[in-house]
Amino acid sequence: MSVISVVLPCLNEIRHGYLPRILDNLALQSGAKQIIIVISPSTDGTHDVIIQHPAAADFKLVYTDATNRAQRLTVGIETSQGDVVLLHHPATLLPPDALSQIRALMANDTVTWGGFRHSFDVDHWLLRFTSWYSTTQRPRLSQILYLDHCIFARRGALMDIGGVPDMDIFEDTALSNALSQFGPPYLAPGTIVTSARRFKERGIYKHAALNQLLKLMYHARLDPKKMNWLYEGKSQINVNYDQK
Repeated sequence: MSVISVVLPCLNEIRHGYLPRILDNLALQSGAKQIIIVISPSTDGTHDVIIQHPAAADFKLVYTDATNRAQRLTVGIETSQGDVVLLHHPATLLPPDALSQIRALMANDTVTWGGFRHSFDVDHWLLRFTSWYSTTQRPRLSQILYLDHCIFARRGALMDIGGVPDMDIFEDTALSNALSQFGPPYLAPGTIVTSARRFKERGIYKHAALNQLLKLMYHARLDPKKMNWLYEGKSQINVNYDQK
């Protein structure tokens, strides 16, 4: 495997404080890599943080009018040149040797896609349970990984399915369903750390209940835009509705 392309979608990413740490983490990943940062118009200084990073010269910046995360990821996939593409959640930190782990896993030709084991940056029994279920049960029972597992896949498979399904929410579920035609997801041994910001802002139990409600709404095939309005409130973290 020659190059792994990493696609980092960005829209107003300053608020959760992960962007500088993500850039540091990516710059230190070993082996041949292509770091693609897909930026929708932001008003919080996201662009400045990226271009002022010491490794900025190694980043490929792609500017787009894409209005949701799925579109930004697909733009990055289309731009990518690597044999494997890592879809990087914008509030998640990869293990220090993440790309090496992907190379080892994808050396097996039967593996088409996968992700990393999950953890949150807040210690709470319900969040520990959520990460356990997300790592050990959901991939096995339904072959679904969420984007905060930092899904990776062979570029050819991603191109065959047309990139990430264009949805304002549950795009990662739809993506997993599409990739499952190539086989089940495989988990790399490392563990990502993802922000629990929504749980902290809304309240852990309240947000957990909302997540379950949204899953029911998804299976009822309700409008993803309306579901995402309910999920994001006024934060517009994934989607910029001002452009819609």
